[in-house]
Amino acid sequence: MNEEQIFQQVNLVRKGTLKELVGVTEEQADQQPEGFKNTIRWNLGHIYVVQNSLIAKFGGKSIETPSRYLKLFSPGTSPSDWQGDVPSLSELKQQLEEQPAKLKDTLTGQLDDKATEDFLSLQTVGEILTFSLYHEGVHTGTIKSLKGNMTD
Repeated sequence: MNEEQIFQQVNLVRKGTLKELVGVTEEQADQQPEGFKNTIRWNLGHIYVVQNSLIAKFGGKSIETPSRYLKLFSPGTSPSDWQGDVPSLSELKQQLEEQPAKLKDTLTGQLDDKATEDFLSLQTVGEILTFSLYHEGVHTGTIKSLKGNMTD
């Protein structure tokens, strides 16, 4: 698969994720039905943070992530622990909409670069990026499940 196809996949997966936001209200984004560990808002922020963090930490590429996002949405965080400035759905949507283009700008010509740190035996920046699409799909599935278990 060539580089352009990988970036097309990033866009395709992200469009699917963003499609799940249609009609979701701020209140619904924070509902945590019984049996779920997190909320729609948390899953959206987590997708954004993990994709950037994987590329930065294991790929060694300069990707900026707002520090408040790291505190709110990193693995092991929970909406029940949130304090301070939590991003609105429109802010999260904007970050998610802009992320694929930022990744493409940053990573073009570098997908074959060797990872700077071992992650699940993935050896290149491109392999890490494509793994992040699997991760996004898992969380998009969780968002779909959350939507199906919401109260009005």
